[in-house]
Amino acid sequence: MAYRFACVLLTVALCAVPALSFSAGAPNGACGDMIPQHHTDPQKSAAPYQIILSKKQINAGEGVTITVQGNSAKDTIKGLLCQTRVGETPVGAFDVPPNNNYIQKLDCGNSKASAITHKKIENAPNAITFNWIAPKGLSEQARVYCTIALNGGVFWVKHTSDFLKVN
Repeated sequence: MAYRFACVLLTVALCAVPALSFSAGAPNGACGDMIPQHHTDPQKSAAPYQIILSKKQINAGEGVTITVQGNSAKDTIKGLLCQTRVGETPVGAFDVPPNNNYIQKLDCGNSKASAITHKKIENAPNAITFNWIAPKGLSEQARVYCTIALNGGVFWVKHTSDFLKVN
């Protein structure tokens, strides 16, 4: 009887591992490689999401609106981690109102608001919109990188937007 109980307990524990995720936002440790610590591998297929920029070119110090959107109604967003980078270096800051229901700012390293991440999302939306502000003095092309989770076990890492030219 004890053997059966141990087998059932072990089976339940192993099945629970893929469900482990951070429902209230990505941990600071995910900032560098943007891999969530969900204890499962990311998807290798193309992400069923788009990262849409409201403009393709802005001046330093100006902002752009970014929308992460599923390709179909079933492509909802349960988790999100986004950064705007030049190469592999995060740049600029995100502007998120404190009453936003889906996302919050995340300080990566010593950079204030250098990323956004999800809050606890009960009813996963198909699209999430937020703003990013280019730092003064930047005059390069930047790109938005997002890790997007359909759920705790199904996610895509470092999905990219088109380039954004900053003058």
